[in-house]
Amino acid sequence: MSNEYKWFLKDAVVDKGLCTLCGACAAVCPYEIIEFDENGPRLKEECYRNGEGACKDVCQRVMTDASRISMNVFNFKAKPPSLIGQFERVTSARATNSTIRNKGQDGGAVTALLDYCFDNGLIDGAVNTADFTKPSSRIVTNKEELQESQGSKYSALPVMSALRQVNDELENVAMVGLPCQVYGTRRTQFFKGLNVHPLEIGTDGEKANIPNIPYVIGLFCMENFNYDKLSGYLESIGIDLSKIKKYAIRLDEMIIMTDEGNVEISLKDIEDYVWDGCHICRDAVSKVADISAGHVGSSTGWTTLIARNAKGLELLEAAEKDGYLETSDKVDVEDIEDFANIKMRKFKNELKKRLNDGKEVNFYWVRDYPGVRPEVNGTNFVKIKTNSGIADHEYISKVAELAGKYGDGTLEMTTRKSIEIQGVKGEHIDDLMSEVYESGLKTIGMGYATACPGTAYCPEGIVETKELANKITNQFAQRLTPHKMKVGIAGCPNSCVRAESNDIGIVGQMRPKIDEEKCTGCGRCSELCKLNAISIVAGKAVIDRDLCINCGWCVRGCPHEGAVEDKTGYSIWIGGNDARRPTNGILLKEFCTEDEMVSIIDKLGKVFVKYRTKPGKERLGNIIDLVGEGQFIKEVLSESASNG
Repeated sequence: MSNEYKWFLKDAVVDKGLCTLCGACAAVCPYEIIEFDENGPRLKEECYRNGEGACKDVCQRVMTDASRISMNVFNFKAKPPSLIGQFERVTSARATNSTIRNKGQDGGAVTALLDYCFDNGLIDGAVNTADFTKPSSRIVTNKEELQESQGSKYSALPVMSALRQVNDELENVAMVGLPCQVYGTRRTQFFKGLNVHPLEIGTDGEKANIPNIPYVIGLFCMENFNYDKLSGYLESIGIDLSKIKKYAIRLDEMIIMTDEGNVEISLKDIEDYVWDGCHICRDAVSKVADISAGHVGSSTGWTTLIARNAKGLELLEAAEKDGYLETSDKVDVEDIEDFANIKMRKFKNELKKRLNDGKEVNFYWVRDYPGVRPEVNGTNFVKIKTNSGIADHEYISKVAELAGKYGDGTLEMTTRKSIEIQGVKGEHIDDLMSEVYESGLKTIGMGYATACPGTAYCPEGIVETKELANKITNQFAQRLTPHKMKVGIAGCPNSCVRAESNDIGIVGQMRPKIDEEKCTGCGRCSELCKLNAISIVAGKAVIDRDLCINCGWCVRGCPHEGAVEDKTGYSIWIGGNDARRPTNGILLKEFCTEDEMVSIIDKLGKVFVKYRTKPGKERLGNIIDLVGEGQFIKEVLSESASNG
């Protein structure tokens, strides 16, 4: 029996009534030992890893990790979470092909999009559900099969498990699924970046052959049903399952269309057949899909399409331009928001009920927000961004207020100059984050730029640091964060932030020169120089350029203005870190302007990703060693020079 087998997901998800039956676990299991029945997934034999392998990593009911997923989905321009999610365009659409339109759920817009993809060679297949009598997930490989599978089935199915049907001829497979299946797909797509290790390989070299998924189309969903329970009920009221042609849910009714006419059923009569995991779902509109689709917000016979990112918008507009879709601007966005809000209210009621009943709940959604991370005792910390260490008293006061209201009352100042609210329970995260955003506080994930006081506060500072750190953070934090790219900015070569030990270190520098007409040879500059780089020769100061580190102390301390500024700017050091595999930074370029640095940092990220093969295991310095200092620097400077 499966109960004899050790399996993390059984204990942590399935037995807690959290599983959505998305099928991601089966899609990535190299041994193919996960099967499904009316109660959900189970192991059919002992797991070599005691049930703690890739299945655990991709389960979106362990953690959606939507904040990091969104960085990838939205090309590192993700916005804070909202009720209906981030998007580029909302429109009503329907297929121009009358066969597709009439057979489709709400105008056949999703089928028309996939039809366009097939015709233009963008996909070799699409994961979909087929058959109303006994719904099943499968991969359709042509337009005929696609049309045969049209229509919503409203039955919980392990849709992603169909990815195991892929053969070598199917390289690009689109995914059509419900919100839970979209999250499972994204966790599988971005596995290496999210879980920082390779996908599981079996004892005999077995691998899960996951194809490229070029498009993810997410469907609107309020809830789904246990097929066995629902079909049993339908048969009990005299419905012949073999004669069902289409399902639809409108307001508080399920409409079942058969050869013999339509049957309307109150959703209250079938609420006991809703899949357990659906009760605690909070996404009604597939927020991390490329395109979301549903009937809410559009007229009868039309589909609401939400193009969420550039890829989704491009597909929508191409299908529209080539005549596969006709569109209308008549979309009621407030209806979509109301729909999403109803699901959120249901979620909150279910969460409250489960907690009151003493049931265990995985707070799988807490990392939907950037800057939120679980703590070892089951609570969470919430990271609040400062302006590189600077915050006014009102800002700090609000953080302290929220720490007392939602956390355990303690705050921690991090090494990267953020403030963490400690001890926040999972059930309080939504309310806390709502206040964070409403009050103007900012959150951020790991690894943004940190800086010393610079010229704004420190008398030894040569260059401005705080505004530069904020500029770099705003421009690069999302793009660099997934790759563990830390930036340190020092206002002078004292380098109090240890800039050279960061992946990217920026150090202010001032090149001195001697005005021999004003220099008296008094020796004050020589006394001040900590590197012994200045000596008095024939009554004049002489600078040894090999020893000088361009700190500017001689310029500041010369009583006769004989040591003067020749040039001021920023030096850039790259490849340093004090992590598990520490490396020393190397000097990339001296006396850069701010604009030059922005261009260089942008290119650094691109060259790093180009050569990275082990996400999460390689820092910038490791890649520089792999490629070679000369080659790496050449690629960065040649490109940045042309862009600068």
